[in-house]
Amino acid sequence: MGKIGNYLIEEASMFMAVKEDLEELKTELTCIHGYLKDVEAREREDEVSKEWSKLVLDFAYDVEDVLDTYHLKLEERSQRRGLRRLTNKIGRKMDAYSIVDDIRILKRRILDITRKRETYGIGGLKEPQGGGNTSSLRVRQLRRARSVDQEEVVVGLEDDAKILLEKLLDYEEKNRFIISIFGMGGLGKTALARKLYNSRDVKERFEYRAWTYVSQEYKTGDILMRIIRSLGMTSGEELEKIRKFAEEELEVYLYGLLEGKKYLVVVDDIWEREAWDSLKRALPCNHEGSRVIITTRIKAVAEGVDGRFYAHKLRFLTFEESWELFEQRAFRNIQRKDEDLLKTGKEMVQKCRGLPLCIVVLAGLLSRKTPSEWNDVCNSLWRRLKDDSIHVAPIVFDLSFKELRHESKLCFLYLSIFPEDYEIDLEKLIHLLVAEGFIQGDEEMMMEDVARYYIEELIDRSLLEAVRRERGKVMSCRIHDLLRDVAIKKSKELNFVNVYNDHVAQHSSTTCRREVVHHQFKRYSSEKRKNKRMRSFLYFGEFDHLVGLDFETLKLLRVLDFGSLWLPFKINGDLIHLRYLGIDGNSINDFDIAAIISKLRFLQTLFVSDNYFIEETIDLRKLTSLRHVIGNFFGGLLIGDVANLQTLTSISFDSWNKLKPELLINLRDLGISEMSRSKERRVHVSWASLTKLESLRVLKLATPTEVHLSLESEEAVRSMDVISRSLESVTLVGITFEEDPMPFLQKMPRLEDLILLSCNYSGKMSVSEQGFGRLRKLDLLMRSLDELQIEEEAMPNLIELEISVSKRETKLIIPNRLRAFGQIYC
Repeated sequence: MGKIGNYLIEEASMFMAVKEDLEELKTELTCIHGYLKDVEAREREDEVSKEWSKLVLDFAYDVEDVLDTYHLKLEERSQRRGLRRLTNKIGRKMDAYSIVDDIRILKRRILDITRKRETYGIGGLKEPQGGGNTSSLRVRQLRRARSVDQEEVVVGLEDDAKILLEKLLDYEEKNRFIISIFGMGGLGKTALARKLYNSRDVKERFEYRAWTYVSQEYKTGDILMRIIRSLGMTSGEELEKIRKFAEEELEVYLYGLLEGKKYLVVVDDIWEREAWDSLKRALPCNHEGSRVIITTRIKAVAEGVDGRFYAHKLRFLTFEESWELFEQRAFRNIQRKDEDLLKTGKEMVQKCRGLPLCIVVLAGLLSRKTPSEWNDVCNSLWRRLKDDSIHVAPIVFDLSFKELRHESKLCFLYLSIFPEDYEIDLEKLIHLLVAEGFIQGDEEMMMEDVARYYIEELIDRSLLEAVRRERGKVMSCRIHDLLRDVAIKKSKELNFVNVYNDHVAQHSSTTCRREVVHHQFKRYSSEKRKNKRMRSFLYFGEFDHLVGLDFETLKLLRVLDFGSLWLPFKINGDLIHLRYLGIDGNSINDFDIAAIISKLRFLQTLFVSDNYFIEETIDLRKLTSLRHVIGNFFGGLLIGDVANLQTLTSISFDSWNKLKPELLINLRDLGISEMSRSKERRVHVSWASLTKLESLRVLKLATPTEVHLSLESEEAVRSMDVISRSLESVTLVGITFEEDPMPFLQKMPRLEDLILLSCNYSGKMSVSEQGFGRLRKLDLLMRSLDELQIEEEAMPNLIELEISVSKRETKLIIPNRLRAFGQIYC
């Protein structure tokens, strides 16, 4: 509906011949849209309604295909040069006749679809109520309803955590020791393992820690690579090299990293003993007191490991523990709890039978209900529970999904594209949702902010788990296996996405608009399937070769994420509908990436993985829709009028100094890096230019250690009206300061994270009593520093401190309250 409206307004001259037909189509779709909303709200949808809904959705996709194909032809003709332009007039007439025929066919189809509804007595259509743009209203409501920053609550597992922590920290056990946590899905195995992994005592005991997941679909090489990355001991350049290792070579490499070291490795969600057998050879059985934690649903796997181990079975929660967990989440927005409400709540909690995942999802559902609506949920639950043999968890999950607003449902369904147990980067998820066209912004909010609120609603409802947070914001998330099964089931019903893994496709379709490949590309390509209607293609896995996809026929693509696939051919530069392009060094070794990117005029997100450095000049001046440019762009980067650009990482200092910061009014995340190691080269970046970026939240400046970075003097900064008022995080790497940077850094009113890594300053750094009012994290890892003095009242909100200086004679004057929890090395 939105696509038709946009074309009628923005491309009026192109679609004049079919204006009336398009308006009729839009009216009919608007009416049907009202019906579909009613269907979504029903407690149970009959099979006839489901099939009819599929027809409508397929029809809507076909309307979009016809419009975009016509638009593509017009765009191609507008780009012609020389004699070929002479054929444009004839070609335009032919295209016009073609779309008239296509639209008339679509009109006949929509009338047929409507007749089917009447023939089979499918529901009753309703005109959508209200008017105007309700998106901003919904988001404002969502903003009010959001809970505060929630840390993971582990109820009923305190005794388990205590027992296992003692096993982890047992100083008498010098050999490698394995702790297996087992129990059914949803009991909290991963939550318990993460609580142990992140405990302060464990962090202090084990300098080398790594987390990996296995799941039912796994490749040993992928698991080994995740452990290597998680350890953080390998450079990006080295990682790129070992990605092409065979499994045996990766085993030897990881063994070499961990040999002689005290390490902790968590292996989450193992389903087969063979998976552990593949990993154990890479984990040294040294006498350093190393530990391995395994989580599994299967007792035989937990007890089938070699060597010394302890198998710990998780129990179900007692009713008292269940109610405590429920209370923490369900009553956040309810001031008064009467007896009837408590009785209703306890009846529902009793049916959850002590399963934590079921309890928190139910609590998330009810936390957004008024007390009078609790009875409706309870009655709905009873109607679906025919007898005590029926498990309540799937019913609670289904009810929670049905209660979501339409946009949040799309976000939840989209989670089915990710592999099992996959840690999802939230920014990438947001960029994909925007590129897919699922998110509508307005003059008040950027689309990315709207998407983030919808995702945080899923987290708030416990349908999605926050894994990592920074500055109070969720940075990565994970969907539980049981809830992922719900997303996959719903996606299959709607023909929403087709996922290929090592076993079979989740469902087979030649009309599905989204195709995703997990781990193994060869089986997918061997099918030789040609889906010309494909709108999205994504690959998740390690290095592989891309064969069998013909991009000449896939001109309607909106999302293209190659992951680690190697491309033996060039990407078609005519992908004008492309909104998201994700590639890495393996993808682009053999073709001119700069020439191809410059033709993608409507691209919103360009993501190039950090293991590849682009040294040629990239011309983005025609790409006026850009919102996120992510990669290592150390050649020239030419940027034009991009008012919606929010992310720019990382570009060279030379490229940055040629830009006009005042045009980047929405830039939020900026990374500037210098690759030159010439000792004679001096780099200058103007802090005055950075203060023109009124929306900037995250800044990273990085240079090799030999390069000096000169900043304005303190007097110059003091004279500025605003000192980076919006900045929340500043990271400075490899910089040699010519004067103390603290006087102006400490005046940034919203700064929460400050990291100085491998920096140099010959002098005294001073933090005043009023300095860094909001700072929560301070990492000073200095190569040289004469003196650091922090006044007693400075940094009142600091919760994380690490100071490391290579010079032994450095004088440190630090308040005792900060020393109490900080890590200080000199």
